[in-house]
Amino acid sequence: PYGFLQGAAYVNDDFRVTHNLTLNLGMRYEYVTIPVGSRYQANNAIASVPGVITFAAPKAGKNDWAPRLGFAWSPGKGGVWSVRGGFARSFDNTYINLNQNSSPPYFASTQDVNDANPVNNFLANGGLKPTAATGALTAAAARAATASYTYDYTPRPYALTGTIGVQRVFAKNYTLEARYVFTKGVHLWNQTRMNIVNRVTPTNYIPTYVTAPTTAQLAADTRTLAAVKALLPAGATAANPNNDLAIYGFTNNITGYHPWGNSKYNGLALQLNKRFSNNFSYIVAYTWSHAFDDSTATNFSTILSPRRAQDFQNMRAEWASSALDRRQRLTITPVYDFKPFQGGNYFMKNVVGNWNVALTYTFQSPEFATVQSGVDSNLNGDGLDRSIINPAGTATVGTNVYAVNAAGTRLASTGDATAVAFVAINPNARYIVAQPGALSNSGRNTLPLDRINNFDFALTKKVNFGEKRTFAVGVQAFNLLNHPQFTGGYLSDVSSFGTAAVARNFLVPSDPNFGQYQKYFPSNARSAQLTARITF
Repeated sequence: PYGFLQGAAYVNDDFRVTHNLTLNLGMRYEYVTIPVGSRYQANNAIASVPGVITFAAPKAGKNDWAPRLGFAWSPGKGGVWSVRGGFARSFDNTYINLNQNSSPPYFASTQDVNDANPVNNFLANGGLKPTAATGALTAAAARAATASYTYDYTPRPYALTGTIGVQRVFAKNYTLEARYVFTKGVHLWNQTRMNIVNRVTPTNYIPTYVTAPTTAQLAADTRTLAAVKALLPAGATAANPNNDLAIYGFTNNITGYHPWGNSKYNGLALQLNKRFSNNFSYIVAYTWSHAFDDSTATNFSTILSPRRAQDFQNMRAEWASSALDRRQRLTITPVYDFKPFQGGNYFMKNVVGNWNVALTYTFQSPEFATVQSGVDSNLNGDGLDRSIINPAGTATVGTNVYAVNAAGTRLASTGDATAVAFVAINPNARYIVAQPGALSNSGRNTLPLDRINNFDFALTKKVNFGEKRTFAVGVQAFNLLNHPQFTGGYLSDVSSFGTAAVARNFLVPSDPNFGQYQKYFPSNARSAQLTARITF
């Protein structure tokens, strides 16, 4: 029930302004309907609280215009310079599992059937009823069953992209190019729990010390863990202490995909091409870039960067270098055709000679992962909270804490209600667990994984049959030197290894394996494949 319709129209044309300047102008308009299943949110209108939350059919955007502007200019008369640039706006669609994961409550309702006591005339008697007792849906019952919300598509997620590049041809066979690329993502989908509020705040928390606190510090720490937990957000209740809509009868986490995420990318790329001459060519490319965002993963696609914000009410605190950020990347790709005996006989040309050798070297900065305490530090019911950072600590060392009371006595449990402070067990650790009641101060994506330092190789043997037919057989070796590279993903793809295959232990400072991601990731070991191709 989650289909939708999309319609689009565009105009685009090139305008030759002068003999060496061409403009490209275009405009695209899109209209995307709301998925059918999401429209049924209107049937939950009885659960609405005027002025607080309204359950209605989401609205589709009607102003989704996507302009495009580009130019190509060749200054001078020699034709060796080229300057190109452009700007574009482009939209994204919601993917199907976003709508499925935030279905209206009755799409997720089930009723067990007792085989020993079957229900007769089930459909004739009204089928599956809202409540078993009366069959009448009340506002209270609807609110108690509600666990999702679908936001309007106004506007849809979109990207603004700008680029400019300068290209220069020299010495006949060489081309040097410098490019700058800027991309800004706006209204990106982010999984959130819209009615969940942190009980731990900058004014309501238990302090964490790197070393044991002094008597004076303890005297100033008058707030106990019990007091931190007792301070409820407005609208919350004792039964639902994190839920600011609990007073209205919403007892579940209301999960939705809020279009409030953002991203930004700046990149400078340099590239040198040697065109194929004298049986040899190569490409050398280097990119320096920096990607920021506040919501890399929309769903549970990776353990390295949590999909939900640490504070559902504060997306600004999530802004950091993206998990997709790769600050530097260098690739060198030479290709050589070994063709001796071109003036010789068929055997010498096609059996002894006619080989192709290609090599690719890649260096890339590491992916960064988010260190997580593994507990519900901020007391909002979600265990994806970050750690506390000790700037003076050793970069790859983590530690747990112990709790002390107002007298400085070490307590048996970090959950002791009389605790007034936490103390790091290892004062030399960079990352410290933020126990429940503690205030985390770390950002996203601070723990580096391995760099890519990789050689790929390909060797191909060609045999020509006449002028139009060629048979080629070869071998391709990936990670030729079998250099272990625990990158958290693949050498040639930004995707991660997924979620189920990798444990979160190395991201939790209190775990004995903290920082030892090599125990959990494959090393991208050398692999090879044979190839064959017939061209005719």
